[in-house]
Amino acid sequence: MEEVRRPLVACALCWSLTAIGAPRPAPPNRSRAGGAAHPRKPSLAGAKPPSRVEQARRATASPRAPVAARRPAKETPPKTDAQTTARVAADPSDPHEQRIQILRDRLESVLRDLPLRRTRVGVEVMAATDGDVLFAHNADRLFNPASNTKMLTTAAALTHLGGDFRYTTALYGAEPDAAGVVHGDVDLRGSGDPSLSSADLADLARAVAERGITRIDGAVLVDGRFRDRAHGGASVGEQALILNRNTYAVRVRPTEPKHAALVEIEPALPEWAVIENRVTTVAGKKTRLRFDQRRDRDGVRLVVTVSGRINDRSDALARRRIPDATLYAAATLRRALLDRGVDVGGSVRLGALPADTPLLAEHLSIPLSEICRVSNKESNNFVADTIFKTTGGELYGAPGTFAKGTRAVDELLAPLGFGHGAYTIVNGSGLTHANRIQPSGLARLLRHLYFDLSVAPEFLASLAVGGIDGTIRGRFLGTDAVGLVRAKTGTLSGVSALSGYVGDTGDVLVFSIFVEGFRHRTLAAVRRAQVRMVEAMLAYLRSDEAKPRPGGGEPGQPMPAAPVDDSESDGDPVGAGGE
Repeated sequence: MEEVRRPLVACALCWSLTAIGAPRPAPPNRSRAGGAAHPRKPSLAGAKPPSRVEQARRATASPRAPVAARRPAKETPPKTDAQTTARVAADPSDPHEQRIQILRDRLESVLRDLPLRRTRVGVEVMAATDGDVLFAHNADRLFNPASNTKMLTTAAALTHLGGDFRYTTALYGAEPDAAGVVHGDVDLRGSGDPSLSSADLADLARAVAERGITRIDGAVLVDGRFRDRAHGGASVGEQALILNRNTYAVRVRPTEPKHAALVEIEPALPEWAVIENRVTTVAGKKTRLRFDQRRDRDGVRLVVTVSGRINDRSDALARRRIPDATLYAAATLRRALLDRGVDVGGSVRLGALPADTPLLAEHLSIPLSEICRVSNKESNNFVADTIFKTTGGELYGAPGTFAKGTRAVDELLAPLGFGHGAYTIVNGSGLTHANRIQPSGLARLLRHLYFDLSVAPEFLASLAVGGIDGTIRGRFLGTDAVGLVRAKTGTLSGVSALSGYVGDTGDVLVFSIFVEGFRHRTLAAVRRAQVRMVEAMLAYLRSDEAKPRPGGGEPGQPMPAAPVDDSESDGDPVGAGGE
């Protein structure tokens, strides 16, 4: 019977228990400094203490020592010679050491081969069970992690806020009278939810209708600012309302050649945006469109100018970014209220009601754990940066900023021994050449997360699965690693990163592979080299399949299959999504 391969399990609890159940004693001198077995924490039963955020807030109220690696970290100057850490084996005849040597030989072979021999490469491979560093090459030098930064962002968010954290979007206004009429304006307020969609605002409108409200006399007010809960709901910062990731769609349809095309905004909201159509239908020519946008004189409506030509045989759909979705959200809610049978007397306009105005209805976002999947699987930059700022804002006070997000990452890494100069993180997405981290440091963090039962199941579930979904959906096809790799990619100009976990049952390796200094035309070859490295790691694990498995499993027995999101969209339709 053909073997059925199952994906790497989403629940790290299974991994952790099998790994902890029967750890292999490390031979003397086998591990690098810091590679001792991870301490077990029996008190962690998988539930996160609910007071973590409040503890962090209280900690900031009193003087404390500076956290290591404040901005900026000084990068280690590149050296001309690559450094592969030597391994000292107490007994070279030990079959386990011989297997490790084969792994090292295979990895070094990939490093010596094209294209990696002409690049700057940093690699760390360690056993999750006991922290034994099996291979290290330039592992203590600083590299650009690109979108591997998203792993630090989501790890900090899940650690500090918990996977069940939810954003709130709410509508405030006067209590309705006996006839269901709200006299006066209503006020839409957000909390920076990066997952808020038009469908969510339709749910909010439904909740308003279910309260028996039939009419709102006034307008839908909105100012898009955060409210400081500690100071009576005072407005303290912008961008509290995000809708459809601050994007809208423009659809262009051809008509007859030499006639004007049909251009419309989706969704159609004339009180928020209007079209200036300068598109002509043509025959036998390629479609060429240009999109421009500006505010009208009142600063309320968006004017979208579409010019150019469209082929008479095809439609065109483009997504455009808007810097501020405040009025977009208000107009979408007003339309949803009308669709639900709630009459709205006024239009939408900028403004806000007093902080103590009664709550009419609210919408809670999907859990943070699911939002982290969008960040990591799809490698969505907008969502990652929003999570980064949210974590900082929740810990240190609204509004969230990049500086506060950096501070939240510092709070995650400092207890793990990340010293001065070990990293620099200035944003949450990795869309910058300023971020830096050591392969050894990222591998150490990943191993820590693997054993933290309050974070691991949600964090691992957020990573893409090799050959299955996310940005590595097509990366491992045709190899034995399909379904057995959970990892995060990273791509910038001249930068490629791949870090995560590989293995099944109780045998799992943690790895981090950074490559810098190549031309874009060799990117595919660089990625294939990274895949070869991961395949070598899996071959190392498979070479020991005849030994008894921790927990009594049979050799080669796959871990339980995990539900996966079979989507490979980068999730950032207006560019800069990257990996």
